[in-house]
Amino acid sequence: MRKILIPALLFSLAACGGNDAPAPKNGGGSSARLSMPEAKRLYTKKCALCHGTDGKMMIGGAPDLSVSEMTLEERVAIITYGKGQMPPHNEVLSAAEIRGIATYIESFVE
Repeated sequence: MRKILIPALLFSLAACGGNDAPAPKNGGGSSARLSMPEAKRLYTKKCALCHGTDGKMMIGGAPDLSVSEMTLEERVAIITYGKGQMPPHNEVLSAAEIRGIATYIESFVE
Protein backbone atom coordinates (compact mmCIF):
# COMPACT_ATOMS: atom_id res chain seq x y z
CA MET A 1 0.00 0.00 0.00
CA ARG A 2 2.79 2.42 0.94
CA LYS A 3 4.55 1.76 -2.39
CA ILE A 4 1.45 2.99 -4.20
CA LEU A 5 0.80 6.06 -2.06
CA ILE A 6 4.27 7.62 -2.35
CA PRO A 7 4.36 7.76 -6.18
CA ALA A 8 0.75 8.97 -6.21
CA LEU A 9 1.62 11.75 -3.78
CA LEU A 10 4.68 12.78 -5.81
CA PHE A 11 2.63 12.81 -9.01
CA SER A 12 0.01 14.99 -7.32
CA LEU A 13 2.65 17.46 -6.16
CA ALA A 14 4.10 17.65 -9.66
CA ALA A 15 0.74 18.72 -11.06
CA CYS A 16 1.71 22.38 -10.58
CA GLY A 17 -1.38 23.89 -9.05
CA GLY A 18 -3.57 20.85 -8.68
CA ASN A 19 -6.44 19.67 -10.79
CA ASP A 20 -9.90 19.82 -9.27
CA ALA A 21 -11.80 19.03 -12.45
CA PRO A 22 -9.78 18.39 -15.58
CA ALA A 23 -10.93 20.03 -18.77
CA PRO A 24 -11.18 17.86 -21.82
CA LYS A 25 -7.93 17.66 -23.75
CA ASN A 26 -7.81 20.55 -26.23
CA GLY A 27 -11.48 21.25 -25.49
CA GLY A 28 -13.01 24.61 -26.24
CA GLY A 29 -11.49 24.87 -29.72
CA SER A 30 -9.27 27.62 -31.02
CA SER A 31 -12.20 30.01 -31.52
CA ALA A 32 -13.19 29.92 -27.83
CA ARG A 33 -11.97 32.94 -25.87
CA LEU A 34 -11.30 33.08 -22.17
CA SER A 35 -12.13 36.25 -20.26
CA MET A 36 -9.22 37.95 -18.51
CA PRO A 37 -10.79 37.41 -15.04
CA GLU A 38 -11.07 33.68 -15.82
CA ALA A 39 -7.51 33.59 -17.21
CA LYS A 40 -6.28 35.33 -14.04
CA ARG A 41 -8.14 32.80 -11.87
CA LEU A 42 -6.60 29.88 -13.76
CA TYR A 43 -3.12 31.47 -13.66
CA THR A 44 -3.47 31.96 -9.91
CA LYS A 45 -4.58 28.35 -9.45
CA LYS A 46 -2.11 26.66 -11.81
CA CYS A 47 0.93 28.93 -12.12
CA ALA A 48 1.27 31.32 -9.17
CA LEU A 49 2.72 28.68 -6.85
CA CYS A 50 6.02 28.83 -8.76
CA HIS A 51 5.77 32.06 -10.76
CA GLY A 52 4.00 34.26 -8.18
CA THR A 53 0.86 36.31 -8.67
CA ASP A 54 2.84 38.98 -10.52
CA GLY A 55 5.12 36.59 -12.43
CA LYS A 56 8.21 37.58 -10.42
CA MET A 57 8.44 34.84 -7.77
CA MET A 58 10.89 32.23 -8.99
CA ILE A 59 10.69 28.92 -7.15
CA GLY A 60 12.52 25.85 -8.38
CA GLY A 61 14.08 27.60 -11.34
CA ALA A 62 10.80 29.05 -12.63
CA PRO A 63 11.63 32.06 -14.82
CA ASP A 64 10.66 35.65 -13.99
CA LEU A 65 7.71 36.18 -16.34
CA SER A 66 7.84 39.96 -15.96
CA VAL A 67 11.01 40.12 -18.06
CA SER A 68 9.99 37.52 -20.62
CA GLU A 69 10.67 38.26 -24.27
CA MET A 70 8.70 35.25 -25.50
CA THR A 71 5.98 35.58 -28.07
CA LEU A 72 2.44 34.56 -27.26
CA GLU A 73 2.88 31.40 -29.34
CA GLU A 74 6.09 30.46 -27.48
CA ARG A 75 4.26 30.82 -24.14
CA VAL A 76 1.35 28.74 -25.45
CA ALA A 77 3.80 25.99 -26.49
CA ILE A 78 5.57 25.93 -23.11
CA ILE A 79 2.31 25.84 -21.15
CA THR A 80 0.99 23.14 -23.46
CA TYR A 81 4.05 20.86 -23.62
CA GLY A 82 6.07 21.91 -20.57
CA LYS A 83 9.77 22.72 -20.37
CA GLY A 84 12.42 21.74 -17.88
CA GLN A 85 10.71 21.11 -14.55
CA MET A 86 7.43 22.65 -15.65
CA PRO A 87 4.99 19.87 -16.53
CA PRO A 88 2.82 19.95 -19.66
CA HIS A 89 -0.72 21.18 -19.12
CA ASN A 90 -2.38 19.94 -22.33
CA GLU A 91 -4.04 17.11 -20.42
CA VAL A 92 -5.57 19.35 -17.72
CA LEU A 93 -6.28 22.63 -19.54
CA SER A 94 -8.14 23.25 -22.78
CA ALA A 95 -6.47 25.05 -25.68
CA ALA A 96 -8.59 28.13 -24.90
CA GLU A 97 -7.52 28.06 -21.23
CA ILE A 98 -3.84 27.73 -22.19
CA ARG A 99 -4.08 30.63 -24.66
CA GLY A 100 -5.95 32.69 -22.05
CA ILE A 101 -3.22 32.13 -19.46
CA ALA A 102 -0.50 32.91 -22.02
CA THR A 103 -2.30 36.14 -22.92
CA TYR A 104 -2.78 37.05 -19.24
CA ILE A 105 0.98 36.64 -18.66
CA GLU A 106 1.57 39.45 -21.17
CA SER A 107 0.22 41.85 -18.53
CA PHE A 108 3.30 41.11 -16.37
CA VAL A 109 5.89 42.17 -18.92
CA GLU A 110 7.43 45.48 -17.93
